[in-house]
Amino acid sequence: MGYLANVLVLLLYIGCVYVAGRKCEFEIRCQCFYNNGKQVYKADCSNAHLTHIPDFPRSINVIILDNNFIKTIPDSHFRNNNKLCKISLLNNKLKVLRKDAFYGAYNLTELTLYKNEIKDVDENAFMSIPALKYLNIKRNQIDWMKLNITFPYSLQTLEIDLQIQEQDHIFDSFKGLVNLKTLDISGLSGKCECETMTPETFRNIPNLIHLDISACKISNIYRGTLKFMSNLTFLDASFNFCLKFAGAENITYDLQTTSIKILKLNKIHRTFEPDTIVLKSHIRSLRYTNLTELHADSNRIQLFEKDALLLLPPTLKSIYVSDNMFGVGSYFYDFSAEQIHVTFINISFQFSSHNFQDLHDEICVKKDQTAPLPVLYQSSNQNKVQRQGQLKYNTTPFSIPFRLQKLIFRNNLFRFKIEANNVSDNSLEYLDCGFNLFYSWIGPLLTYKKLIHLDLSNNFCSNVSKDFFRSSPNLNSLLIQNNLLGFVLIDDMHGEILQHIPKLEILNLADNRIPYLPFNFFKFQTMLLEINLGGNLLEDMGFQISHMQNLSYLDLSKNRFSSLNSTACGQLETVIKSNPNLTVNLSDNPLICSCDTIQFIKWMSQTKIKFTKLQSYKCKLYNGNKELLKEPKRVYEILKKKCYSYTGLLVVLSIFIIFFFLILLCGLVYRYRWKLRFMYYMTKNKYQNLSRKQPDDEEYEYDAFISYEEEDAAFVHNHLLLNLEEDAKLKLCIHKRDFQPGKDITTNITSGIRNSRNVVAILSKTYLESYWCMFEYNMARMEGIYSRDCENMFILVSLVDLSEINLPLCVLEKVHKQSYIKYPNDPSGNTLFWDKLKEVLK
Repeated sequence: MGYLANVLVLLLYIGCVYVAGRKCEFEIRCQCFYNNGKQVYKADCSNAHLTHIPDFPRSINVIILDNNFIKTIPDSHFRNNNKLCKISLLNNKLKVLRKDAFYGAYNLTELTLYKNEIKDVDENAFMSIPALKYLNIKRNQIDWMKLNITFPYSLQTLEIDLQIQEQDHIFDSFKGLVNLKTLDISGLSGKCECETMTPETFRNIPNLIHLDISACKISNIYRGTLKFMSNLTFLDASFNFCLKFAGAENITYDLQTTSIKILKLNKIHRTFEPDTIVLKSHIRSLRYTNLTELHADSNRIQLFEKDALLLLPPTLKSIYVSDNMFGVGSYFYDFSAEQIHVTFINISFQFSSHNFQDLHDEICVKKDQTAPLPVLYQSSNQNKVQRQGQLKYNTTPFSIPFRLQKLIFRNNLFRFKIEANNVSDNSLEYLDCGFNLFYSWIGPLLTYKKLIHLDLSNNFCSNVSKDFFRSSPNLNSLLIQNNLLGFVLIDDMHGEILQHIPKLEILNLADNRIPYLPFNFFKFQTMLLEINLGGNLLEDMGFQISHMQNLSYLDLSKNRFSSLNSTACGQLETVIKSNPNLTVNLSDNPLICSCDTIQFIKWMSQTKIKFTKLQSYKCKLYNGNKELLKEPKRVYEILKKKCYSYTGLLVVLSIFIIFFFLILLCGLVYRYRWKLRFMYYMTKNKYQNLSRKQPDDEEYEYDAFISYEEEDAAFVHNHLLLNLEEDAKLKLCIHKRDFQPGKDITTNITSGIRNSRNVVAILSKTYLESYWCMFEYNMARMEGIYSRDCENMFILVSLVDLSEINLPLCVLEKVHKQSYIKYPNDPSGNTLFWDKLKEVLK
């Protein structure tokens, strides 16, 4: 550990020594970088508004003078800079290069003079720098055909403008460049006009490895122009739109004697011309090369001649044919041939529209000579193309090379639904079908058993079946963003759509208008590393993620989250225990900082989870203002003071008010319990048709209702009935005799009291302890108060001496307000007792 620490300190020291720059002493507008803190090894004077070249110290190695206003290089200005290895004078105002412009810079290996105004160059201007290996002198005004410039033999890379007006003119400046490996005369980065190239054009530089002749307005290349370049591995002839495949045939013919690996023939056909048919003669010679990469983008290719694809070399691994016009043809079946070894194809942007202004830039000097189109043989079982672009096959599936591992099929706007078994067996691992119109995914993808990466984004898909991924068990990355899957995913309650791809690590479901996801939607995804749910309509994280121990990134941005509830926070905390690198993106959500969400803000301030773009998080406060959440702890403290100052008081006050009202309610219920019960039974009687209108005095059914306890039954039957019914002819209501069988006892009691003129209560100790006796007593009391306007209908008969201490309040109140009759229980007193009672009842 100590050794590694010392090495790290040393590296940091070296980085400071060699990287840190400061103002130069010889020119304060330049930044100097020092070697060992003493000697200047690099001076950066770019964008310094310099009009002259400063005098540099002897130790200088690199000089950067880009984007200034330097007009000239004084003779022998670098005479003392024999250690100088690089000069860059890009984008200045240089007009002349004299013979001694670089005199003294003997070790200069790299010189950039790109984008100046140089017109005149001394023929020996570069001979004073014999070690030069790289020279970029593009975007100047030099006529190389008139100036007999000599380049040093050491030159390996030359980037230069080239204009050859006459077909037979030879560029003599290439003489002697036996070490030149890279030649860039592309019109894309400079100026190039070479209508015709002959075997003499590059005769003096046979050792080229890298040749860029793109955008040179080439109309014709003679056979033999490239034939002698045995080391050539890279050739770019793109953007020569007058060349066409007929002209490129001479290029492919010459390449069979080279070491070509990469061939670029992009846009060698004009944009607004009839579609192209690639013939066997155009690519036949490539069969004898070791080509590994072929580019043919933007050529309006529609068809290949039958068996033309079979002429491609077995070494070819990558094909780029985007921005073409491919139609259905027999060449489809050539793709599955055994001799096709291609592992990568880019076939994007088919049938794309183009800017009509391009027509003005695509003028060919010579009149087009289009060869007659050959007769193309079509397979008998070839099928038609539907108008909407949907391909259908009667018996055989769509064929692709069996060894193909990566296919890019983007931006083609093909409209059809993906059904089962419509592609031949293959070895595809990477499939990109984004920006099409595959509106329904039914599947299953039977032939994609090796598929690892699948991109079906931007397809306006609103339906995906539960079997679609059934035969793609090795899928690792699934990009299906910007579709309309929110309509179907909300019904996947058991995670059946993704159940067949348990190895999934990257899932992008952004911009799918998803309002929510079921709890078990990710039930089978235990290996997920990244989930992107941004740009949806989620308000709550109701789906389960706690079982994803490897989850490192969760994107919930641009949704409708006001906060995360305790369940969601708990799940995230569970994940971070197994993966401390968990990152969550909650940006662009309408977060709220209030007393209701204070626990969420507290969690944000305490959790170890990293939040992407935390500096931009904003939340709405209780007063309507928005607060930055870059410091959640500070926001939590603000909310804590605001919320906790009232919360406790509100809670206590609420509890007190509720308790007070409960006590008050209980008191009122207890205070009026007998009234409430009386009203209840009266209402019950009314609906049972047991009550009648208040009777007149003559209409009562009974003269008295006798309320007594069972232990006093002997007194009632032996004395009271004898004296009141037999002697006085009064009609009494006795519960054992007059209550109707089968009816509720409370109904019998209330009905008997209501139909009696008076109520006689036989008081005794057992009477006061009896529930039903006290019920009869209170019902009778309520009848007198509320039904008979406080009429004195109550007669109390005491069989024993009653102590006021033992009397209930309701009885005691009656005793205090009204007299009661005490039964004397002796012969003389009994006669008087019965006479008074008869008088009262009559």
